[in-house]
Amino acid sequence: MNRILDDEQLARAADVLKAVSHPARLRIIELLEAGERSVTEIQDYLGITQSLTSQHLSNMRMRGVLKFRKNGNMVYYSVSNPDVVKVIHCIRKSDTVEQHT
Repeated sequence: MNRILDDEQLARAADVLKAVSHPARLRIIELLEAGERSVTEIQDYLGITQSLTSQHLSNMRMRGVLKFRKNGNMVYYSVSNPDVVKVIHCIRKSDTVEQHT
């Protein structure tokens, strides 16, 4: 039986979904699913400016989706909320289902 979510759970879920509701942010989550990456690696992967990359990373960090650590002048990001990776899994699953229908 499915459990009914309370208002607080729904509000947290909506906030996470807002944080990843952009193709570039979903791509970042997809990249970080495999592990920590530097800002430079993320920027190169996305093919966008450093400024725009930083805006996306900051948005997700402020909402608790990502965490970061500094090593000298390098900044590395990783997923802080492993449940957010499930969004990518759902997208992959729905795409697979659509291809087989």
